[in-house]
Amino acid sequence: MWKIKDPEALKEKIKHLLSDERVTQSCNAQMDDPSDYIMLTYEEMHLRLGKENFEKVPEYDPEGWNPFPTFRPTRSGSYLVYLNGRFENRIKAAYYNTDYRNWDTYSDASVLAFRELEIEPPDEDVLKISRAARE
Repeated sequence: MWKIKDPEALKEKIKHLLSDERVTQSCNAQMDDPSDYIMLTYEEMHLRLGKENFEKVPEYDPEGWNPFPTFRPTRSGSYLVYLNGRFENRIKAAYYNTDYRNWDTYSDASVLAFRELEIEPPDEDVLKISRAARE
């Protein structure tokens, strides 16, 4: 009978071998090559898996458009939303409430995508002019 000398160390190596980061790196490098497998390697370990065992999953992009409801905003706040054909594919601003998991103005069914809306407040110079005009 054979046994693995240090099964806990091997489990840690397998975790590194199959981490999302390592799988992504290996798939990015090998998915378009002519072979029908992806070779995952870590130190002295090599694992060969058929390409059909992998799928490309979208990632949340805090600076770009994200498909809804595949992704939902991670925090309450204002977002740009791209609305479906009923609204003539318009881009509007909407508030998303994470407590209620919904948009303030539009139904979930009408939102196709969203992106963070970053609006900077006016400079102090602008506010001084505005305050002076009111006095």
